[in-house]
Amino acid sequence: MAARSASSYRVAGPERTPGRVRRAAMTAAAPILKIRLRFAKRGDLRLVSHHDLVRCLERALRRAEIPVAVTQGFNPRPKVTFTLSLALGIEGCREVVEIDLTEPLEPAEVLSRLAATSPPGLEWLEAEPSFSPRAAQAGAVWYCLALPSDRLAGANASLAELLAAETRPYARRRPDKTVELDLRPFLLDAAIDPEGVLRFRLKVTNSGAAARPEDVVDVLGLSDLLREGSFLARTDLELTS
Repeated sequence: MAARSASSYRVAGPERTPGRVRRAAMTAAAPILKIRLRFAKRGDLRLVSHHDLVRCLERALRRAEIPVAVTQGFNPRPKVTFTLSLALGIEGCREVVEIDLTEPLEPAEVLSRLAATSPPGLEWLEAEPSFSPRAAQAGAVWYCLALPSDRLAGANASLAELLAAETRPYARRRPDKTVELDLRPFLLDAAIDPEGVLRFRLKVTNSGAAARPEDVVDVLGLSDLLREGSFLARTDLELTS
């Protein structure tokens, strides 16, 4: 399928100055050589590690005959960038990956080819061109956890206490080390909806210790649910770029 020019995807905006017009014209003439995709990782695939997911996508790209660019050096790798890795066991509903191409290809064509060559559980939802030289960055992420009816009262009380607090020191203990952090600044929003699903939004940071969704579940006294077979889902990534 022939690739459309970038101008096909441009939306109307405010009136531009001559300088902005020149920059817009350059963007409009640029071929689509980078695709940003939204995908879901569901079912048994949530038990696949991030490393194995990368290999799975690389195989799907080869089978789909998508012209993926590769890195330079002695060990060239496909230029495929995941915005955030997903911890083992967590379902992903709207994850983000970017793919650099060696020749123009329409986002819809990339989406269609990947859908035809990917294994069950790897679902391709959206595709759009990206003209940014930088990889997409996430500012916040949403998670959810379905709660049993007999745990709702206690969970609501614990959540209200957590949201009312200005600080919430937390220690994440491992056999080899203990990570201490203030959990409260990372929790941007949280609620239990009428269906009994805990939904919460966490701040993403690239510096220092960061909160994990399991930390929030632990503070609310719900970690036993994860040990007994319930699982978290990451329902959205909010991008800053």
